[in-house]
Amino acid sequence: MEEMNEFETKPRGTFWRDWGVYGALALCLAIIGAAVALTSLPEKEEAQEAPPENLTAAAPRQQEALPELELDFPRQTSLPVIRILPTATAEPVPSQVAEATAAPAKSAGAKAQAPVSGQVIWGYAADKLIYSKTLDQWTTHKAVDIGCPEGTAVKCVLGGTVEKVYTDDQLGVTVIVKHSSDRKTLYANLNETVPVRAGDKVNAGTVLGTVGRTALSECALESHLHFAFFVKGKAVDPTAKVKLG
Repeated sequence: MEEMNEFETKPRGTFWRDWGVYGALALCLAIIGAAVALTSLPEKEEAQEAPPENLTAAAPRQQEALPELELDFPRQTSLPVIRILPTATAEPVPSQVAEATAAPAKSAGAKAQAPVSGQVIWGYAADKLIYSKTLDQWTTHKAVDIGCPEGTAVKCVLGGTVEKVYTDDQLGVTVIVKHSSDRKTLYANLNETVPVRAGDKVNAGTVLGTVGRTALSECALESHLHFAFFVKGKAVDPTAKVKLG
């Protein structure tokens, strides 16, 4: 029989039989190594995640070492309470505007209201002569004649007391009223019906009668009131004391 060359190729079946034992052994070793590596891996991760002891212990000591700040101003532990006091009501001050616009008191020189509304048709003439149509002559006239319709109400110009009610031969039905300060007023040529009597207290505006046609010395004139004003028994111009015309 011929000897085989050591380099001669062995049959295929023989090759797998010879190397099969070594391949199984290598495979087992690989599996064991992988298992050992997997079991040791979590321990390494836990060791990496755990903080070092020196760091965890140092943190509290660093916080305790911080000193507390001392402030120059006191601490305010709570907000101040604000109390709102009621506002005192001031006493009202008199208005200067109201005083300025208030109606002034009637002075001694203020004129009284007219006894009737109308124009003077025959004026005052105590120191001169004027012509009279009725008498057809020149004469004095110590009063004023105020033209107005017959029946017009005649009003007292000032408060006072009725002194006399009578019928004059020339001036007709007449009423005289006495006022304070020695003043008197005369109303003549009235209708015969007179609502006041001597001694009656009258005010400014009191109706003393109505305009008539009883003054014979002035009958040529149109319907009017004969009005006179006296101060201390002397006749004065009525236009200076009463608002006429």
